[in-house]
Amino acid sequence: MTRKTLNLMGCLVLLTASAAFAEDDGDALVEKVAVRNRLYSVEGRWEVGGNVGFSLLSRLTDHYNLNLSGAYNIKDWFAVELRAGYAISRHTSLADQIQTDFFANNTISKANDAADLWEMTANAVVGARFQPIYGKINLMSELPVHFQLYAWVGGGFGLLKRESMVLCTQKVSARECGEFLTEMKPSPLVSVALGFRFFIPQGHSVKVEVRDWSYLDSYFINVDRAAATPANPTAGGMPSPNAGITNLVQFDLGYAFIF
Repeated sequence: MTRKTLNLMGCLVLLTASAAFAEDDGDALVEKVAVRNRLYSVEGRWEVGGNVGFSLLSRLTDHYNLNLSGAYNIKDWFAVELRAGYAISRHTSLADQIQTDFFANNTISKANDAADLWEMTANAVVGARFQPIYGKINLMSELPVHFQLYAWVGGGFGLLKRESMVLCTQKVSARECGEFLTEMKPSPLVSVALGFRFFIPQGHSVKVEVRDWSYLDSYFINVDRAAATPANPTAGGMPSPNAGITNLVQFDLGYAFIF
């Protein structure tokens, strides 16, 4: 083997090694700045999980909604999901104060009850999740986190309860009410959400979303306070013709296992 041949082989080895290092560096660079491949494909896979929701705009009622969920990913960009759970709800301190102050004021002969007092308790909805955007963020420049941005829309039914701020069923005195009228009713629900799903290896994922729950409102107006009795707390009052819709906006944190 001549010296010329050895030199040529050495050059080829050096060129091959340089190309390999360049390719590796290129792959690392691309991995850091772009999503080359969908590392977490969910098409044809099931998932189960849970969510907890906190009210973002608490005015007269406050809710902590606990949900279990099950979903099937028909495509990477589309899934069908069922959510069911129970909301721990209550009046806010503002609602309690208004309720107490109003009943202590005997100068108002006729009154309208407050809107948006229905509190959601048991609830179940089924909906479609559109998840067409897949991306990646880098944490501390070295830890890539893959995610999906999704929109969710669906409907179902819920059980609502309501404690009046005007209608008293048990008077303690002329200026103090021991128990206000409480009502329960089933109601249709509509829910929409916008959120992110962050993927973790081995089938785990974490969800962060803003979700709106909507249901029909109802309350009494023109209640004759002097004629009200425990047997007839509405005292000639009529349901409001313009009650509208209650929107419960919540921030949700969730987990789902994909299998």
